[in-house]
Amino acid sequence: MIQFDDFQDRLAVVTGATQGIGRAVCRMLLDQGARVIGLARGESRFSGDDRYTHEMCDLSDAAAIESTFDRIAAEHGSLDYVVNVAGYDPKYSLEEGDADRWDDLVNLNLRGYYLVIRRAVPLLRRGRGRAIVNVSSINYRLGLLKRSIYSATKAGILGLTTGLARELGADGIRINTVTPGWIFTERQVEEYFTDEEDRKTHLATLHKVQAIDRQISPEDVACHILFYLSDASAASTGHNCVVDGGWILE
Repeated sequence: MIQFDDFQDRLAVVTGATQGIGRAVCRMLLDQGARVIGLARGESRFSGDDRYTHEMCDLSDAAAIESTFDRIAAEHGSLDYVVNVAGYDPKYSLEEGDADRWDDLVNLNLRGYYLVIRRAVPLLRRGRGRAIVNVSSINYRLGLLKRSIYSATKAGILGLTTGLARELGADGIRINTVTPGWIFTERQVEEYFTDEEDRKTHLATLHKVQAIDRQISPEDVACHILFYLSDASAASTGHNCVVDGGWILE
């Protein structure tokens, strides 16, 4: 595992902390000596580590974000890092994607990121790490069927990152995006893998489209996220780091 020397006793907020990339980021930060506040709708999957605090928070609900950060501010007073991971990727055709479904998806996948950053920045100004990482997806580049709303949210994350880079840079706060390819998270396996043949089919697809014949793991993505949080990337802001095994070769 990659080892940094600047996470010890620093405090991070990680959204989508119960599974997939979010859970991997929490685990790696804890292993590096950081303290972590995980935000998610569901209950914590971490136990026995007093450096981890879990906040159940519906990140599509603006009021829930406000009250959660009120508690964080009252207890801690400052933050060092924010990692926005929470999101989901339902398939909606144009006919199915009505205003309610648009709002549900955008509120979690994009507006939630913005509101978390907005509340976290006053705390980051008082912290030491002063770094934000947003997680997007290469999906918006692929033109897949029934993913128009999801793709719009993931493209929007890149705009959010670049749109804030200069504004936050004035306070010494860095903000970057890490954009994964296809990660077989627990939720995706549950939704899209009905049997072993499905798995073989999806792996064959990756073999065909990626330059590297590797099934990318949440931990692979988490390593890049930790780099952009760490002082090792102190000269980087507004970047988009693609972690897709060479699928889109960007």
